[in-house]
Amino acid sequence: MIKKVISISKNLEANDSVKLDWFDMQKPNLCAITKEGVEFIIKAKYTHLHEADILECEDGYKIKILKSEDNIYTLIFSDHITFARIAYEIGNRHQSICIEDYEITILEDISTADIIKTCEAMDKIEVKKHRGIFKPNGNAHHFH
Repeated sequence: MIKKVISISKNLEANDSVKLDWFDMQKPNLCAITKEGVEFIIKAKYTHLHEADILECEDGYKIKILKSEDNIYTLIFSDHITFARIAYEIGNRHQSICIEDYEITILEDISTADIIKTCEAMDKIEVKKHRGIFKPNGNAHHFH
């Protein structure tokens, strides 16, 4: 039987947990399966999920949200013009991004595959693909 989540809380004792990637945590409607094999559905109005949120089901069952690792790319630049141009291109795709000094980190996504391919062909950019916890800049889940 599928459990229906009726509220999102913090600091409660959980019965179970579920690992979600960054994209799944942004979805307003989600169906997933917990560590213990419990299937649940949630409709999170006006918000997205955060690590350590507790999903309370209508039968009292509580599920803790854990972050899973994502496939991410880190782009390391040797000059500011190339850095600005690539940041602009990624921004035009409306993708979440983590910007640091001469470094951009993005999630692996089909909408940026051509940008990554271009970066890999450029001598001024080092491209590293790895798994990790994605932490975009800003407080919202969608950036412009």
